Amino acid sequence: MSDLMVKVRRYPAVWPILGSVLIFLVIGAMTGSMDGNVLFTSARLATFAALLALGQMVVVTSGDGAIDLSQIYILTLCAYVSTTLMDFNPVLGFVGAVLIGGLCGLVNAFVNVYLKVPAMVTTLATGYIFFTIVLVSASHMKVLPHSGFVRFVTGSVGPVSVQTIIVGVVGIALAVLLYRTRYGRQLHAVGQNRTAATLAGVPTPTVVTRAFVIGGVLSGLAGVLAAAVMGGAFQDMGLAYFLPSVAAAFVGGTAASGGRSSVVGVIFGALMVTLMSSSLSTAEGMYQLPSGARQLVMGAFLVGVLVLSVAGVQTRRRKTRKVLA
Repeated sequence: MSDLMVKVRRYPAVWPILGSVLIFLVIGAMTGSMDGNVLFTSARLATFAALLALGQMVVVTSGDGAIDLSQIYILTLCAYVSTTLMDFNPVLGFVGAVLIGGLCGLVNAFVNVYLKVPAMVTTLATGYIFFTIVLVSASHMKVLPHSGFVRFVTGSVGPVSVQTIIVGVVGIALAVLLYRTRYGRQLHAVGQNRTAATLAGVPTPTVVTRAFVIGGVLSGLAGVLAAAVMGGAFQDMGLAYFLPSVAAAFVGGTAASGGRSSVVGVIFGALMVTLMSSSLSTAEGMYQLPSGARQLVMGAFLVGVLVLSVAGVQTRRRKTRKVLA
């Protein structure tokens, strides 16, 4: 049994993968049909939650309670930037919006790392600033996406959507960065113990800054794709993805205390959360569940995941103290 638990901790993606399969079977039981298209459709719908969750994973992995609460506002701002710039040139709109996302992440990093403001407070405040920029400038921006870009993003290769392929490519690139490069090793070391990492010669401020920038870039990419898929930019377009993306990040194996990540786990976590939302929507219609039941279950699920994550960290710390004693 202990060997099994060790393997599960080593491969946290096991839980969201099993969860996705289980929920798919539940949906099949409720609808009376095991339709494989449900998985492909859910994977497409999970695009934005997956990208935000991957960005959140990188930030949280940097440790010290880091979290990015500004993601949905960066997404919205970048959606407006992309639709506006794509009116001149599609490539300019895509690149410009993603770079704006990275710039927003850099702002978050500067306030958190160099002004020593806790990440939660920092990103909550900057998020409102980013949203204020949207409110002030929205009337002067274009809101309709470029038609050619829309056709590309909403296309598919066989049963697999282009959106899913994009998430896969981003996931592979991020996995290489986190698990095959010096930066990835430094990020996990910083997340486990910033003081020890600094004493070991790791440039902690630079590592954390890059984590926030990566998170901002992925939020910007999500905004560009969301504007194309949703038919344009609007002010509250990111709100629906905040809870699913945070849930996906933690259910996918990201340690709340930092220092541990799983790209595969987070991607399947987003798929699992999307399937869960779909199953709850089906149940609401079939069993006349009260309005808001889906949000209640999702919220309770996220709280449970966070409790288990924190409990696991505390258990490991107690074992470490016993060994050292």
